[in-house]
Amino acid sequence: MTISRILRSALIFGVGVSTAMLPLVASSWDNDEHDDSVKLTRIGHPIWKPVDFHVFSAPLGTAASGYAEFAQTQRAVLPPPNHLPHPQLGIGPGAPHAPPYNSEFDEGIEDAGFHDQVVFRESQFSSGNGVYLVWMNVASPGTRGSSPDFASGRIIPNSLFPIHIAGTALQNGMLYDPFIGTFDEPALNDPSLTPPFNVDGHSHFPIFYADNSDFGPPGAKVRGLYTYDVVMTDRTGSGWHIQARFLVVR
Repeated sequence: MTISRILRSALIFGVGVSTAMLPLVASSWDNDEHDDSVKLTRIGHPIWKPVDFHVFSAPLGTAASGYAEFAQTQRAVLPPPNHLPHPQLGIGPGAPHAPPYNSEFDEGIEDAGFHDQVVFRESQFSSGNGVYLVWMNVASPGTRGSSPDFASGRIIPNSLFPIHIAGTALQNGMLYDPFIGTFDEPALNDPSLTPPFNVDGHSHFPIFYADNSDFGPPGAKVRGLYTYDVVMTDRTGSGWHIQARFLVVR
C-alpha cells in the first residue's frame, strides 16, 4: 500500500451554518437502507453493494505523527481476529467468519467508543481528530466461489477487480479537499499483494475515508456543510456513487 492509500483512503473525510439546517439535509437525502446523511446511487448493474455506512469523529493524527492514528482507528473499529492489518489493503481478511457482514462496522464503532453523528464541533474536525466515512462492500447477489471466509459462498469475484474508488470533499458546495482518496482495491489473488490470497474473490471488504482541517485550502474556515463525494466502479464500469453530508459548527 502506498503512503497515500494508508493515510488518505483507505485518508480515506462556514460561517452561518447551524444545526437548523439538519432537517433540510435529512429530508432531501431520503434513503430507506441507511442513515439519511448518506445518499447511494447505483451505476450500471453491479453485483455487489456498499452497506453499513457510518459517519463519526475519531483520531486521525497530525503531520507530526505521520497520521499514524488513522491506522489505529482502523484497527479499533475492525479489530482482530476477524480483520487484520495488511500492508496493501490497510485492513484485510483475518480469521474466517460467516456472513452476514452488514453490521461489523456498527458493532466495531460502538465497541471502540465512537458515535455516529451529523453535527460535529470544530475540535472533532481538527487538532488530530477527523470525520470518518466508512462502509462495508458485500456481494449482492454476487457469484459463488471461495473467499478467506469460506470454501464456497457468495463473493465479489476477482474478475471485477481492481475496483476504482475516487473521492473528494466539498465545503458549502465548493471543492475543499480534492485528494481525500483515489485508489484501486485489488483482487485478492493479485500477485503484488504480500501475501496474496488463493481464493476466488472477496466475501466483503471495508472502505475508510477521513478528512479534517489539515487538508483544506490554506486559511479556510472550519465551520460549514461538508460533503464526501465518492464513486466506486468495477472493471465492467458498474458501481456506486456515494455522498455523505455533515455539519461542522463552533
